[in-house]
This record gives sequence, structure tokens and C-alpha cells, in this order.
Amino acid sequence: MKHTYIALVLIGSLFACESNSGEVKTVDTTAKKENTKKDSSDIVSDIQKVTADLPSPVDFITHINQAKLDYNGKFLNSPDNASAYLSTSQKTALNLGIYMVDLGYNSLYLKSQEGLNYLKTVKKLSDQLNILDNETKSLVSKFEGNLENRDSLLSIAREGYFAIDSYLSKNERKDISSQILIGSWVEGLYLGTNLLKNIPNFDKDEKYKLVLWRIGGQKISLNNLIGVVGKLDQNKETQELMKKLKDLQTAFEEVKIETGATSDADVLDIAEVQSSDEINEKMMMKTLKKVEISKETFEKIHVKISEIRGLIVAK
Repeated sequence: MKHTYIALVLIGSLFACESNSGEVKTVDTTAKKENTKKDSSDIVSDIQKVTADLPSPVDFITHINQAKLDYNGKFLNSPDNASAYLSTSQKTALNLGIYMVDLGYNSLYLKSQEGLNYLKTVKKLSDQLNILDNETKSLVSKFEGNLENRDSLLSIAREGYFAIDSYLSKNERKDISSQILIGSWVEGLYLGTNLLKNIPNFDKDEKYKLVLWRIGGQKISLNNLIGVVGKLDQNKETQELMKKLKDLQTAFEEVKIETGATSDADVLDIAEVQSSDEINEKMMMKTLKKVEISKETFEKIHVKISEIRGLIVAK
């Protein structure tokens, strides 16, 4: 069974290099179009792999909340830092993804005033990227009108995320869309590891097994995400990000995953479960039959994802 996933736009168009010699050259436009189609097809494949395994920011936070972890706002990126992320579109987009996860986290715990501050921050960064000015204003108004309704706050947070993603898709903002994806994925994993790390003997408590499995399962998403990053403009910042993602990939090597739901008999029967939490738990067990992740490996993942997150939020 699949969750609701991000409908990402294709990323990476090819740009022809200009000749510095001033020499007039004949260009085989037919061959160029064919090569572009081929590369675009490869990009489509990368995106499809990522979106098949990666939940939206709100959905990821919902998954890690199944263990009934206490709210801890100290791991979130303060809205006060937002003005430091306006220097480049890449910096803005990456941190927009981070703030979207933080918005979802606050909404999940009914931290309505904090959530409103994060939504206003999301609007600020969206405006900087020229995304959905009127729509984000409407979302702020909706949020203010539903401060005591957790389900409504979560719904509004999701609505904002998918509205932005849809806009980017329609307007072919490929680089921005992928950078938001990267930021949200990093923040989700960063929060998940930090929330667990604060709990004594979490690795031995059955209560936290599914959260640990969800974290270990991100090994699949990471492998695909690296393919997406490789299609971005390879500036200094992207190259540094890629290096750290590959370091994280190395940390994930010891995680062993056995996937499930390979036959009709394995598919979850919704009629057999009584609540949304039970649905989420059983769905996890069907999707990931077994995830082996030692505490030592978890610690390595935590260190590496913290480094990546630190790189993104650095002012």
C-alpha cells in the first residue's frame, strides 16, 4: 500500500555550452533533441524512484509520531533564521523544505501559535522564490481560523506543500522543486533520529521499533535521492551536499531491509483494523517486513544527517 507522495516535476534540462572561440558551428538539432529526450527519461526514472519511497513532510512526521513521542521544539529551525536564507534560490528552497517539516511537526502536536509562525515563514521563503503569493496568504488565513483543530492544521500544512509542488511542476521549476524535496527529507530524518536519541534504551523497547524501522527504511530513499542531486547544477554548494549525502549513504550500509507486500495475500485488509494508528502500524509491517539497524549504525546515521542539516541551515 502506498502513502500520499510528492508529485515532483522532472528535474534537469540540458543546456548547450557556448563556444568561446567565436567559431560558427553546425548543430545537429535532431541528435540534440534525441539526447535531451533520453536524459529527461533518466531524470523521470530518478524522480519516480524517490517519490515511490518518500512521504510528504507532514506524512513523515506522522509516521514517527506513532510511538507517541513527546513534543520537543528544540530540534526545529527557528523562524528567526529565515532572513539568512534569502541570498540564493538554492539556500531558500532547501530551507523551505526544512520549514515545511517543522510546520507539520508543530501542527501534529497542536502547537498552533508556533505552527502559525512557521507557516508565515514558509510564505516568506515562498515569496522569495516567487511561488503562490495569493495561495499562501489564503493558507495563513485558514490556519488562523483553525488553531484548535489538529486535523485541520495538518490538512492545511499538506495543502500548502502540495500547492507549492503543483505550482513548481506546472511552471517547470525543476531545480527548486528538487531542492525543497531534499530539504524536507533531511529535516524529517534529522528530527526522527534526534527524537529517538533522547530516549534511553530506545533500541531495546518494542514501542519504538517501527520508528527505528522507518528511519532504517530511508536507506532506499537516500539511494534514489542521490540520483536526483546528481542532476542538479553542480555548483560548490551542491557538490558539498553530494559529498555529505554519500557519507550518509556509507553510514546506512549496515542497515539490512526485507521488504514486504509481494503478493495479494500480503496486502493489508483495512476492514481488519480499528484505528488510523493501527492502519499505519500494520501498513509499516507489510511494507517493511524486517529492518535490521544496530544502535551503533543508528548513531552513525544521526551524526551524518546532523552534519547535512547543519550545512543547509548554516547562516
